[in-house]
Formats: sequence, C-alpha cells, structure tokens
Amino acid sequence: MMFRCIPAGTLLLALVLAAGPLAAQQLKIATLAPDGSTWMEVLNDAADEVRQQTGGKVVTRFYPGGVMGGSDTVLRRMKLGQLQGGVFTVGELAGMAPETNLYSLPFQFKNASELAQLRDEFDPYILDALHEAGMVAPAITNGGFAYLFSRDRIESTGDVSSSLRVWIPENDPLSRRTLEEIGASAVPMSLADVYTGLQTGTINTFANTMSGAIILQWHTRAKYMLDLPVLMTAGVMAVDRKSFERIAPEHRAIWLSVFRQALRAQEARTIEENRDARAALVEQGIEIVEPDPEDVREWQRISDRVLDDMLASGEFEVPGLDRLRARLEEIRGEESGSVAE
Repeated sequence: MMFRCIPAGTLLLALVLAAGPLAAQQLKIATLAPDGSTWMEVLNDAADEVRQQTGGKVVTRFYPGGVMGGSDTVLRRMKLGQLQGGVFTVGELAGMAPETNLYSLPFQFKNASELAQLRDEFDPYILDALHEAGMVAPAITNGGFAYLFSRDRIESTGDVSSSLRVWIPENDPLSRRTLEEIGASAVPMSLADVYTGLQTGTINTFANTMSGAIILQWHTRAKYMLDLPVLMTAGVMAVDRKSFERIAPEHRAIWLSVFRQALRAQEARTIEENRDARAALVEQGIEIVEPDPEDVREWQRISDRVLDDMLASGEFEVPGLDRLRARLEEIRGEESGSVAE
C-alpha cells in the first residue's frame, strides 16, 4: 500500500470544508429592561444590524425583564460562561472598577449641563478602567437624574425617620452611611427585587429617574416624588473581554460601532422620555413635593461629609474624584463669570 504525504495547509482546508461554515460567535446579554420597551427595541435593532453587517458571524441575544437575576447573579453567570454580558448601572460595577463611582455620587452635579461638559474627558477614563478590569463597553449612557419616590410624604428633615425604608443597591456603603446619617433606614436589594420589595413593604422609598420609575412600574407603589435631583444615573452594556476577543477583530469593530451609536441614540430618547414622564406621573396621581431649600442644603452637607469621611478612612474609593471636582469648579467658575458679565 502506498501512502502519500498531504500538505498541512491542504489538510486544514479539507477539515474546514468538511465541518461546514464557521459557527457564529454568540453574546448572551442580560438586562432588566422589559421586553417591548424602547430600550429593548433599540438593543434588538442594533443586534440585527450587527448580525447583518457581520454576515451572521456575530449574534447578540438579549434576556430582558430581569429573567437572569440581579447584577451580582449576572456577573456570576458571566464567570461561569452562561452569559457574556449584562446591562448595568455604573455603580454596580464599582467592585471591579471603582472609577465607575464618579458619575453616581449623591449631590455631586447641580445639573445635567455640568456632567455633559465633563463626559469627553471622563467617559473614556471610566471605559478604560472597565477594560482593565476585564469588561468591554461600547459607551456610557446617561439616564438623567434620580429623584426620591415614597409612600409617605417627604418634604423636610422632620419627615425623615427610621420608618422610611429606602432601597439601596447591594454593595453600596456610601448610600447606606448617608441614609443612616440622615435618619432613614437603608435596605440593600438587587435592582431585580425592588418591585417585589415595594409590593411586600420591605421598602417604601426608592430613587429612580422619572421615566425609569414608569418603565419598571415602580411608580405604581409610590404616592409622592421629592422634586430634588439626588444623583445622576448612568449605565453601561458591558461584556466579558475574553469572550469578546474571541470575535474576529473586524467584527469587534462593527459591534462596538453599531452599539455605540444605538446607545447614544437611546440616551437622547431617554432625555425626552424624562421630560414627558413628569407630566405622566402627575396624571397617574403622583404628587410632586417641593423641598425646603435649607433642608436641601443640610442633606447636601451630610452627603459631602459622609463621602469625605469614607474616602479619608479608606472605606470608599473613587479614583479620579479630585480631578473631577477640580473640573467642576472650573466649569462653575466660568458659568458664574459669564453671568456676571
């Protein structure tokens, strides 16, 4: 019998042809956004666009409505390879990259304009920190200011007591300490469990954007909204870097570009939804309460003191905070100067 040596390249080609077309790379991503919401419409349209542009080689599949659990559960599933990514608030990733805390500190920003002027500098800073921590995110999405919603009327510091059971995200020591200093009770809970907590009475107060409260139906468990922007909300759709790097480089670029554009478009849409949500909340029976200015200043002082104490003791870490505060002072100085003129 005669044996013939087959060149390695020919053998590899034969094996590829025998196996058929290369399998598509699939990214399974969990989100709390309800199926049918504008968020899911945007994400699914972007997934379709990526699939088309990559010739079906990259498939992005979303699991909406919190079916995969809260952020901690999603991160565990990512480590096990059951999921490749999730949609998170930036603070939910602070355990991996504490730089994400920069955008979610209470009373840090006076208005949306201040944050807008910082983003060209600090968005890349935060995204780079996430990349170093093993996560890839196409963009940071600003969700607008969160306001305090409650079953009981809150108007002044005198209305705050331990009976005010306020939801805070899990692993959020800053919010816990701040609320305790104010006199309220902090109840840690995953985002996915908040609605159930409101139903059972485990919590009776929460912070969310006006449109977010409606989308997640949390507003149905509240009677009042304190007209005080507490903190800026921001989110990221982040995927595991190792999983992402299994995708061909040219397809990675397509995925990042398409989802970056989609998330920026959704951000603009969210700004409009927040504007419309105020009127919708009033129509649905939510009373919007104007806080006393002196009480607001007191809450701000308490929040700043708690943050500075925790930073000094090493209990809390926010890399880049000094730089951000310096830039805010510059922005405020420029604005006050232009007003004087």
